[in-house]
Amino acid sequence: MQKINKLKIILASILLLIIILTPTATSVNINDNIFINKTELKQGDIIVIKTEDNNSTHHILFNNRKYNFKLLNDKNIAIIPISYWTNAGKYELQIIKNDKTFKTQINILSGDFKNSYIKVDEEKEKIIKPKKEEVIKRKKEDQQMIKQAKNSSVQSMLFESKFIWPVKGPISTDFGATRFVNNKLQSRHSGIDIAADKGTKIVAPNDGIVKLAANLLVTGNTIIIDHGFNIFSSYSHLSKITVNAESNVQKGEKIGEIGSTGFSTGPHLHWTITVGSVFVNPRNFINNDILK
Repeated sequence: MQKINKLKIILASILLLIIILTPTATSVNINDNIFINKTELKQGDIIVIKTEDNNSTHHILFNNRKYNFKLLNDKNIAIIPISYWTNAGKYELQIIKNDKTFKTQINILSGDFKNSYIKVDEEKEKIIKPKKEEVIKRKKEDQQMIKQAKNSSVQSMLFESKFIWPVKGPISTDFGATRFVNNKLQSRHSGIDIAADKGTKIVAPNDGIVKLAANLLVTGNTIIIDHGFNIFSSYSHLSKITVNAESNVQKGEKIGEIGSTGFSTGPHLHWTITVGSVFVNPRNFINNDILK
């Protein structure tokens, strides 16, 4: 009996050692000190690739696009967004390092996005389907302001840890939902809608620089924050903005209050995160510390 118990202890110890030494699915060593956060993702996720050196000749080819590494301390890091429009399937990712090419397969799964239905009156519908020339002109001007705000980003990481939720409340519409307005297909939902009472405090989910603080036609009172490395977050439909453009903000700092301005059916926060111009699920930054 004692021999059996000892054998069980030995086997348990070996199993524990195997578990400890086995790489996790969230960190894959491709080769030559190149690490990728995961090779199976959903639409709206991000690929994070890191190298152990700062060789500036590195670059990445993925889905017919080229991505460059950025220097972070003594390492290189690249963040590749997976659009919610990217077709599910298998893709080849190539990392070019000097005269070597390392390849790995990326499997993109469906985001399993739900449908979202909202009804609005005729006046609000004119905002998203304008016929009047002045409304069309205003929308173009607003789009140019947003483009300008995201045109350049600080080429260093302005944050050092996971993001936090900008406001507490139930999620009324999740990321990627297929949006129908008055039963007509409109678009995919670019962020997460968080319902809360008008006037509820909204905070910055991480450190950054305010690039836009203005009232826009569709998104109402809107804030855009640059977090560095082409990572931007935005906050829409606010009743009040409490920060100014070009000001620095810290994680947890108040930036505004919940409202229902612009194209909105009730008090809530529409929160988005983009890598460059590609919308990604904000949970990528809440659930993971991409710097580690």
